[in-house]
Amino acid sequence: MTTECIMNTAYTYEIEFDILRSSRTAYEQWLAQNAIDWVSHQAVSSFAVEQNRNGLSPEIKFRFGFPSLERWATFTDSDIHQEATETLREVSAELSGTLWEQGGIRLGEDSTAQNPQLDDPPISDPVIDGSQSSDLSG
Repeated sequence: MTTECIMNTAYTYEIEFDILRSSRTAYEQWLAQNAIDWVSHQAVSSFAVEQNRNGLSPEIKFRFGFPSLERWATFTDSDIHQEATETLREVSAELSGTLWEQGGIRLGEDSTAQNPQLDDPPISDPVIDGSQSSDLSG
């Protein structure tokens, strides 16, 4: 049986990471203690988990869906998100976060029109990429 997960939200926030071999048990404990509050945050519209079974990096991807940038910002600025990513960082490697905006490709006669959103700079999560204040480095 095949299960397909489609994120029907305007914005998808992906958090990718590898679990440290020495921290598998700690990761399972982290999931039990943090996952429910994190994924059920009021700003989150959808959530999915993807696992890479080929032994490649990243090993795990969490996908959070949001209808607006405001809801994404509410989530990433929340104490729940900041605490979850801080503790996840302790049991993982190569932790990164990327915000994606849903887009499309036009097919047909007017397909040469450039999508203005493609020229926008990427938005990153300062909690994950470390661009926020130095007090997060622990």
